[in-house]
Amino acid sequence: MAKQNSGISFSTLKKEIEAQQFRPLYVLMGEEPFYPEQLCDLIIENALQPFERDFNQTILYGNDTNVSDIISICQRYPMMAERVLVVVKEAQGLRNIEELDKYLQHYSPTTVLVLLLSGKTLDARTKFYKNVTSNGVIFNSPKVSEDAMPQWIRDYFETIGLSIDTDAATLLAEYAGNDLRKLSIEAEKLAQSIPQERKTINSTDIEKNIGISKEFNINELTNALAYKNSQKAFKIAYYFGESPKKYPIIKTLGFLFYFFSKLELLHAIQLSGITNRDAMIREAGVYYSRFVFLKALENYNIKKTMKIISYLQECDLKCKSNLSGNASEGELLLELIGKILA
Repeated sequence: MAKQNSGISFSTLKKEIEAQQFRPLYVLMGEEPFYPEQLCDLIIENALQPFERDFNQTILYGNDTNVSDIISICQRYPMMAERVLVVVKEAQGLRNIEELDKYLQHYSPTTVLVLLLSGKTLDARTKFYKNVTSNGVIFNSPKVSEDAMPQWIRDYFETIGLSIDTDAATLLAEYAGNDLRKLSIEAEKLAQSIPQERKTINSTDIEKNIGISKEFNINELTNALAYKNSQKAFKIAYYFGESPKKYPIIKTLGFLFYFFSKLELLHAIQLSGITNRDAMIREAGVYYSRFVFLKALENYNIKKTMKIISYLQECDLKCKSNLSGNASEGELLLELIGKILA
């Protein structure tokens, strides 16, 4: 979770800000707004004392301001405070943002300027971008891939003093996808719902407080497929098909593709000469559900695994084109499960 960007890490910037070590300019941006917004809030919280903010803090919005006004405000001297704070939210709407390069050439050492871009990034080829990296900091937060979300969830729960078991993390990931803001809200809700002395979230907590079934979910489907439990796999697939809005097939395909791609990797590791199971699991990075993968390794050889991946790609193409004909998502999923288990 701490390595969300291509440059300086979130945790490093967080420590700096909380220690009152400020840069003259922050550009907080990226497809994933969760971390940039958190850093922006931290700067606002720590840069000035509450009684200093009336005269020394200005919050603007990109569509409602211009570069000249921003520069003018940044050049003001602090009034009975150590610094001036200028925050430009929705900075992707600021016209001619590159003209802030003029300010960077003679920036005020007593001003902290924050540019918060929501879901957007600056063009790294511009002179302004390069000058920001020399005089300030650029934090770029990309989207977390959905297959990485269970681990992100476990890491996030650690930051709030809790742990969450693997099944519960997978359930939560299935529910919220890779919407980090949504997940953080649900995490806080779960933290408040359990007894204070308990420190681990389980799948029963997820079912009770968020309303996700611990019996019918993608984790149980992959488990059923790994163990070749046909009855359970078809039962879950049918349940998904009856609730396509709650369980969209595209999301299901994404999880299944991740599972069988990891299984293919395990086969490749095994074929390379590594036969120790612990070493294989460690190399593939699937320790959290090792027994399920090891069972799948027994039930699906490399040839079958590659065939399943082709079935998944074929199903994905049908869902995104007219190749499915009149078949519903549920029918496509049942057909896919049949091919996997055949």
